[in-house]
Formats: sequence, structure tokens, C-alpha cells
Amino acid sequence: MSLLDHPLLAQFIPEARELLEQSGRSLLALEREPGDVAAMAALFRAVHTLKGTSGLFDIPPVIESLHAAEDLLGAAQAGRLSLTPALADVLLDTLDQLGRWIEALAREGRLGEDAEALAAALVQRLAGPLGNGGAPATEGPALDPPPAWLPRVGALPEGPLLALTYTPDAHCFFRGEDPLGLIRQLPGLAWIGVEPLEPWPGLEALDPFASNLRYLALARCAPAEAAELFRYVPDQLRMAAIGGERRAEDDEVLRAVLAAQLRLLDAAPEADPIAPGRLAAARGAALRALAVAGRPAALPEAGPELRAALTALLAPPAAPAIPPSPAETPRPTAPSVLRVEQAKVDALMNLIGEFVVAKNALAWLARRAGEDELPPRQLAREIKDRHALFNRIAEDMQAAIMSVRMLPVDHVFQRFPRLVRDIARRLGKQVELRLEGAETEADKNVVEALADPLIHMVRNSLDHGIEPPAERIAAGKPEQGTLSLSAQHENDHVVIRVSDDGRGLDAARLRAKAVEKGLIEPERANTMSEEEAFQLIFLPGFSTAAAVSDLSGRGVGMDVVRTTIEKAGGRVRLSSRPGEGTVVEIALPLSMAITRIMTVACGERLFGVPMALVVETVRVPRAALHRVGENDAFVLRDRVVPVLRLSRLLDLPEPEGEPPAQEAILVVRIHGERLGIIVSAFEEVMETIVKPLEGVLAGLRGFTGTTLLGDGRVLLILDVPELVA
Repeated sequence: MSLLDHPLLAQFIPEARELLEQSGRSLLALEREPGDVAAMAALFRAVHTLKGTSGLFDIPPVIESLHAAEDLLGAAQAGRLSLTPALADVLLDTLDQLGRWIEALAREGRLGEDAEALAAALVQRLAGPLGNGGAPATEGPALDPPPAWLPRVGALPEGPLLALTYTPDAHCFFRGEDPLGLIRQLPGLAWIGVEPLEPWPGLEALDPFASNLRYLALARCAPAEAAELFRYVPDQLRMAAIGGERRAEDDEVLRAVLAAQLRLLDAAPEADPIAPGRLAAARGAALRALAVAGRPAALPEAGPELRAALTALLAPPAAPAIPPSPAETPRPTAPSVLRVEQAKVDALMNLIGEFVVAKNALAWLARRAGEDELPPRQLAREIKDRHALFNRIAEDMQAAIMSVRMLPVDHVFQRFPRLVRDIARRLGKQVELRLEGAETEADKNVVEALADPLIHMVRNSLDHGIEPPAERIAAGKPEQGTLSLSAQHENDHVVIRVSDDGRGLDAARLRAKAVEKGLIEPERANTMSEEEAFQLIFLPGFSTAAAVSDLSGRGVGMDVVRTTIEKAGGRVRLSSRPGEGTVVEIALPLSMAITRIMTVACGERLFGVPMALVVETVRVPRAALHRVGENDAFVLRDRVVPVLRLSRLLDLPEPEGEPPAQEAILVVRIHGERLGIIVSAFEEVMETIVKPLEGVLAGLRGFTGTTLLGDGRVLLILDVPELVA
């Protein structure tokens, strides 16, 4: 059954993604520094929290896998296992599979038919290193002196006892923990009590979602049994071994607890529409436990019965299995969630308030104008004042809304420690990854657009750039290579740099490969500068790999990087020093929601050109245009610039009348090269929201989208690189 209709799924999905990312980061940090106590605690806490929140849904494969991962981490935390690279591989594979399940839940509301088999295989791999099932070491857990609360119990029951003090975290409920249910599972439970951690506040200040209790218990069980029960919160438990005389009153205490439990069950409604028979089973278990507790000699047997009763009572109800209707339409996926700071929402609310006030003033002005109370000149002045106010509010709202959409580039950077670790291990290389400026913010769409290009560049650096250890040592370099990802703001762009200290690019080899693959003519290769040769790696089909692998050699990669970035309004630059390394720089506009365009005329028609492509506008005498091959060209500051006519690119008729004495030329940069486009006239530059082409126009070549002009006309935005390709 799909969980897409579950009211908590939309909240669970982003939280689960965040916990998995946190787990991955902590695990990689722990692999680098096996003794990092903080990283181990963070990893354990994230896995434990995810298991707790997963319990809200009927997804046993997820819970079983997380439980097995917890057992393995518990053994590592207790020092019974070493976190070797092989062990880290198992845990990382588990996180990967959990991530795939979470995404399946987000898309379809279910895990998939093979989930149980995959979970069984994962559990087996996770249990393998434990050998003995993760049993505690023979020396047993550490014990404390008898607790200060012990005298409050009075005469102690006879025989050896274990006194336990359990202090759960104040936020334990948010991690799906049940402190009372946990301590009630103690084997041989003989006495239970609670005490507040802090004085109870007034009702108006009481937080019902914060735990303010310390749980006290006496149980007839071995310390190892209690430690196993509390293995996921070991720092919250204190134990002391004690002895004492048995009292008949103690049996009365247990009987009273069971009787109270039975009264609660009897008060519950007889009909349980969610899980028929669940309350009846719990009532029967409580009755059996009460009967056992009535015989003092059989008191130790009450533990399992009581646990069975409580387990039956506290178990989450199973959702009814309702087969889907044949006519049921596919349901939408879980909504995407963007977390926003409260201050940003408050700023938007304040601006909305200003907007409402300004709108009311506009209605007042319209009423006065309709009643002929304002002379035309004063009316024009009032309208200009109102326009200035609306313009200021609109600009502030635009900035506020854009800030809501801003994400740190760490959203993308955080996936690379794992990627670098896995690829470096596969290639037998030692690589240190350095991340700088991860807090740099950009529009959500910009950050997401960075993911694929950065993956291509990082893989290239690891495969082609950074040398194997032996080669680095022979070249006088450290055995371990360095790969750096940095981000920073430059004007209205976010700039990402990927740099390595590898072998760099060989210009001669690049020229030879390009000629061999027929990508350039030999004459052109001979006249290329070193910097121009470096740009050959952006040509489609170019590769220097000797053999095809899952990392490289297919001739796709860097051309895809450039195409993707330029379609997003950005640019890519590359520089390299042989033997020292390579730097690739990506610059993208801070926002892709608002686009600056220049409107140009082609005859009577207007078109838009993204300003990110525009270098400059010039007017050139017709006599300065010279025929070169099939097209015209002109010289701009000692540089030959080829020229194309926009009317011919769009297959439009040439403007009628006498040709102008000077041509209006829009100089754009395409793939790093300058190109002139002859237009009829230059119009205004504006900021606008570009909508993609839809319906019958979807997929129309040569255009990226549309926008509305101030007079209501639709303006087509040109895809210049595609037009001139």
C-alpha cells in the first residue's frame, strides 16, 4: 500500500535525507579519524534517530536495516570492533540503499518489491563482523555505587538486584524514543519510579514535548542484559548491583501495576477498527501476568509476560491492507520541501503589509481621479509617486523572495567526500579533499544546476589529473594528492573552482588527440597557443583516455559541462600548468529566476537576448564589413570578429528600404569566442522572468522561453548558441 497519503510523510522525507547525509559525513570523518568520539556519537545519534522516525511507517526493511546498523555501530562504539575501510564500505552501502528507499517513498510511497530481500542481505552483511551477534565483552558493563534514591524504596526485595537510573534526553520524543516503554522492558522488573529533573513549571510554560523525568528501577537481571536493552543510549544509564530482603509488599506493588494496566485496557473501546483483536490480546496478556504475579515464588516469570502485555499494548497499529481500486489514478509524489529561516518569512510578511497599504492608496487615487478632483498635471505627479512606491516595494519583495530560495553550495559539496573517497580507493590513489566557502549561498536552481558539472570535473581530476602515489613520489610530490572545491561570490555571480595538484594538461598531446579524432585540422593545431589547446577538452567527442571505463574514455563529459553551464547563463574557464595541476572555474548568476535581457529589433519584430552572452554593442560602417568565406567579418580592437545577420538566422525577410550606413552589431561570446550579430536596432535592457516554452511550442529550437513586455506583448528569448551552431 502506498504511503503517499500518510500525513507525516512530507515531514519525514526531508528529515530522513538530512539524517542520511549527516550519517555519511560522520562516517567519513570517523574513517579518517577512527578515534573521533564526537563523530561516532553523531553517527550513532543520526542512525538511531532515523530508526525512531521510521517507526511511524510500515516499512520493516528500513527499520531492520537500521537496527542491524545500530548493532554494528554499538559494537564499534564499545570498542569490540575496529572501524576498518571494509566495515565502512558495508555501512556506506547501507546508507546508499536507505537513500534509495527514501527516494522511492518520496516518489511512489512504497519501497519496492525487492525491499525485503535487499534488507535481508544488508542485515546479513552488517551482522557478519559481529560474529557472536554483538554480545557484550565478558568483563561486563561498568557499575556505579548504589544510587542516592535507593532509601526511598524502603526494605528491598530479597536476592541480588540491579538498581538502574535512566535519564533520557529532553528531546527524546522527537527521535521516536519511548523512555517508559524502554524501562518497562527490563527483565525481572521488580520496582519502578520516576522523579522530575527540574521543578515543574506553570501550565502556561509547560512544554509537553520535552522529557522532564528521570526513571528509576529495580530489576532481577544481569548488568549485561540491561546494558543490551539500553545499548542505543548507554550514556543515559547508570547501574548499581545491590542485594536485600524480599518483602510481600513488593509483590503487591507489581500486582498493583498490572491491575492498573488491566483497568486501562478495560476502559479502552471494545471495537478497534484499525487492528481488531489487538486490545483483546493485550488484555489477555495482562491477565496472565497478573496471575503469575499473584504467586510470589513465580515472580521472576512475570517479566516476560509483562513485557508481552506492554508490547502488545504499545505496538503501533497496523494499517489495514486495502487493495487499490482498478480505476485509481496515480497519486502525486511527496511534495518538495524547502526549509526557510523564520526571519525571512517575517520580512516577506512586513513587505506584504506595505503592499496592502500602497494598494489602498492607489484605490483612493483612482476614486479622486474619477471625480475630477485632480488636474491632469497633479494626477500625473501622484501616479509617478505611487509608481515609485510600488517599484520600491516590488524590488524589496523580489530581494526577499530570492533570499528565501537561497541555499548554501554545501547542499552540493556535501556529496563529494563520499564520491572522492570511493573513486580514489577504486583507482588506488590517495586524495585529500578540501572544501572552502561551502556556506556561500545561491539560488536553489543554481545550486542544483551545479551538481552534474561538478561531478564530471571531480571525476576527471581524480582519473586524469591526480597521479598514483608512486608517480607522485617520483615527481617529487607528496604521496597524497589534493583536490579542492571552493565557492565565493563575485559581483552578481557565484564562482566555483575545482583545482588539483596533479599532472596538469599536456598541450602537445591535446593537439595531437584532436587531430587524430578529426576534431580540428593539422594546420589549425600548429597555430594554436597553449591556452587555446587547453580548451580542446571542451569539444564534443574529445577524450585522452587510453581505454573506456566507467570513469572516462567515452568522449562525453567536459563538453556536457560547458553546455549545461552556458544554458544556465554561466561560463566555464580552464587553466593548467604541466606538472603542477589544473583549475576549472564555473561562474553562474546568483539567480536563475530573474534574467537580465537586452531586447533587439529585427525589422518590426522584437526578440530578447540574455545579457550573460552580450559582450558589447557597436555600430560599424557597412564599408568596414569584409567578406571572409561565406560570411562577413569586421575588425574590433585588432581582433577579427565574424558576423551573422539575425534575419537570416531566424529565416525572416530582410528589412525593406535603403540599407543603413552603419550596421548595429550585437557582440556576443559563444563557447569563449566572439561573434557579431547584425540587428535592426538595440532596445532596452530589463530584468524579467523567463517562462519555458510549453504546449505546441515546447522543444522549438533556437528559443529558450518567453516573457511579457510592459505593453502586454509576448517576447521570444533567443537561444543564441543553438541558432549559430
